Amino acid sequence: MRLPPRSLYRLFPLVARASRWSERRLTPGGRVVLGLVVAAALFGIDMRQTLAWQAATLGSGLLLASLLASLRWRARISVRRVLPQYACDGQPFAYFLEITNHGAHTERDLVLAEQLHQPSLSWHDFRARRGQGRHLNVVDRAIGFPRWVELRLRDRGAAMTPLPVPAIAAGASVRVTIEATPLRRGWIDFEGVELLRPDPLGICRARLRVAAPGRVLALPRRHAVPALHLAARRHYQKGGVSLALAVGDSQEFAALRDYRQGDPRRHIHWRSFAKTGKLIVKEYQDEYFDRHALIIDTHVDPADEARFEAIIRVAASLAGGPRPRDSILDLIFAGREVVELCAGRGLADTGRALAWLAEARAAGAGDVDPVTDLIGTRATGLASALVVLGGFDASREALLDTLATHGVRAAALIVTHDETARPPHVGAGQQRFTVRVAHLEGDLAALATLP
Repeated sequence: MRLPPRSLYRLFPLVARASRWSERRLTPGGRVVLGLVVAAALFGIDMRQTLAWQAATLGSGLLLASLLASLRWRARISVRRVLPQYACDGQPFAYFLEITNHGAHTERDLVLAEQLHQPSLSWHDFRARRGQGRHLNVVDRAIGFPRWVELRLRDRGAAMTPLPVPAIAAGASVRVTIEATPLRRGWIDFEGVELLRPDPLGICRARLRVAAPGRVLALPRRHAVPALHLAARRHYQKGGVSLALAVGDSQEFAALRDYRQGDPRRHIHWRSFAKTGKLIVKEYQDEYFDRHALIIDTHVDPADEARFEAIIRVAASLAGGPRPRDSILDLIFAGREVVELCAGRGLADTGRALAWLAEARAAGAGDVDPVTDLIGTRATGLASALVVLGGFDASREALLDTLATHGVRAAALIVTHDETARPPHVGAGQQRFTVRVAHLEGDLAALATLP
């Protein structure tokens, strides 16, 4: 795809600021007046067209007077923002702003516009992400500005149109409900709001910026997957009392017995001690429960955002899907470093697992040998494993072979752009499925029974 010259790229922020200024500071009538002034000025190039010059002069005077009048507005307003903890990529969510008027006059005809943090988009980042824009016409592809606007909007995280605010009496407050739709996963940072009020001529708007910071985490989009029939194979798990009390049969009460040297004091049954005067302790059975692993391969080229987003969505769909209540799911991220996260009753709910996935970043090309080494030491405690891969090579095959060698039933989901891709050879104790990026939802819904 052809890129615009770098000198033209430098004009993009200037054009965007001018467009944003006209949308925010001019009313619809004001934009009409501005258009008439520009048109009259163009026709007025011919000095004999005195009527055009008069129209341009009159329109310019109205714009200038309206702009100066808008600068006189001074209001004492505070804003309190109430956001949910989580949102979901592509799903609308609602929040509200409580706006308080601390002035002595009623504020009317206000329009509220949100201010979100806007990360910078350098020329090199724009080049790396040039294939992520919509399919545009030849002129738009050559100039590049529509694609730049699209990427900037996605980086901002959400888009909300300005909305009217009811009249606020002196000393009163109003609550405004806003609906927003995340355009990506990850953190969406709110910096404040702009309150806009039209001037007496109705051409320009006065502007008041009010700081109201806040942030909401947009979780990855999830798709329906069949119920996971995970292998039920309970193992003895070492992990201490905090882990034992969380899931399965861990540290379940069995009986009372006499105190023996070395028993922990927290196991003493004080009611029995009060009755008999002898130390009696509670006895528990050993810690046995199912443990499963969800291994996510983040070694994907950062420029291939579509594939990486598909990997995250597949992993989120599996992590957020139904599973046995007395089981633990270990999330293992294979990237520049191996990150482990446990999800199960009493350890970390599904929301925490999805929060980690929401902040995951592509690690670039690499192998999964560190994860293979880790699995070699943990496989004896696993019942099954789900592996989400962005490709398939000798390193990934060695990971699946290691799982099979230790008797862990594994299912690999290989995410690909290839529309005609077929799953590789299925080995003993392994299942491998191809998930196409363009048909993600359908391929996940059609998955066969997992181990």
